[in-house]
Amino acid sequence: MSLRLLPLSLLLFVLPLRAGETSWRLDPVHTQIQFSIDHQAFNQSLGLFKIRTGALRFDDNDWSTAKLAVDIDSASILLGDAKWEETIRSWRFLDSKRWPLAHYRSLSVEKRAGDSGVIRGELTLHGQTRPLDIAFRLNKLGNDPYSFKRTAGFSATATLKRSDFGMDKVLSVVGDEVQLRLEVAAVRDRDADPDALAPAAAVSTDPQSTDSLPTTPAPDQDGNDGTEKR
Repeated sequence: MSLRLLPLSLLLFVLPLRAGETSWRLDPVHTQIQFSIDHQAFNQSLGLFKIRTGALRFDDNDWSTAKLAVDIDSASILLGDAKWEETIRSWRFLDSKRWPLAHYRSLSVEKRAGDSGVIRGELTLHGQTRPLDIAFRLNKLGNDPYSFKRTAGFSATATLKRSDFGMDKVLSVVGDEVQLRLEVAAVRDRDADPDALAPAAAVSTDPQSTDSLPTTPAPDQDGNDGTEKR
């Protein structure tokens, strides 16, 4: 190879690596969504959701180009009690059989002071799409010494109202405002593409699902609907 062509060949080799570094796949094992919600003013009930899949476009040198899309498994909810988990999956709340996935996609990303930023995006949940901003912090960008993979770690918070997504039953028993805490690990993956995860993935799988129809009386003014109060 000519010495004159060597710098060009090296450039062509490096450019794909640089472009690939902006594409990331969310690690479902090390990515969790924790939520808290009021329990009759006694305390905050805590729970977890797992993601189904997620993709991130992120260049630490230019946060404005970042893009995120993630599918959350609504049936993955963990509350520490099987009966209560089934209640939340039912028609009274998430209706997970009809709406198995929630979908979040970013519309823009703003960098704030230091390693902090804000994602402005939309959440599709329970068949409803509403704006949702997520405040986040970049914790670390580096090589994982165990997996030997380039990894980006983030912590984030957000707040939503379940009634905005059509889940307005027994508000006197289970609070309306939901606080979210997200811990995210993303692994570099050149094939990860946020545009490939479309909101259509969160549409109803069975519009006639019997799970979406009440099988017990509607809640009365005291919030009694046949569910066990906790």
